[in-house]
Amino acid sequence: MGGWSIAGITTFQSGTPYTVRNGTDRNGDTWNSDRPDISNMSTPLGSRAQLWPTTGPRGCATGYRSPDSGACVTPADVFWVEGTGFPNASTVGRNTLFTNGTNNFDLSLFKTFTFAERKRLEFRWEAQNAFNHPQFVNVPQRDVVNTPAGRFLNRDYTDSGIRSMWMQVKFIF
Repeated sequence: MGGWSIAGITTFQSGTPYTVRNGTDRNGDTWNSDRPDISNMSTPLGSRAQLWPTTGPRGCATGYRSPDSGACVTPADVFWVEGTGFPNASTVGRNTLFTNGTNNFDLSLFKTFTFAERKRLEFRWEAQNAFNHPQFVNVPQRDVVNTPAGRFLNRDYTDSGIRSMWMQVKFIF
């Protein structure tokens, strides 16, 4: 039963901070990464509203539209609102949201079989993310105006933690 070896690397890491973007140049400085305003903090974090014309066949009387549902909304109906003008007391701060952290286990298992004084057969099994924990470590799409419907702050599209395994056999002589 001898000749077995096991090794592993465990990683626990907190999430990375990121900033929600407005998606438009709200203050006229030609930089489209300005920050949006926070409207109603008791609504779902992924709800948002963009400025929309009040007149015309597709206009919204409220002046705001949800890019996710296409419905006319008021700022009180959503968490994030496309900001205009210079930042104010309602404008979100930098790096206020965090990705999920890392919880990862990488394992290696080895077995060596000796055939003669100088000949060995080594079997190796390795697994990255051995317990297949989701690793939502990438920053989600965070642009209030330009993110496609259903993807704004949606962590389902940020999983980078699939399990991968492989086996190797090596003859040493």
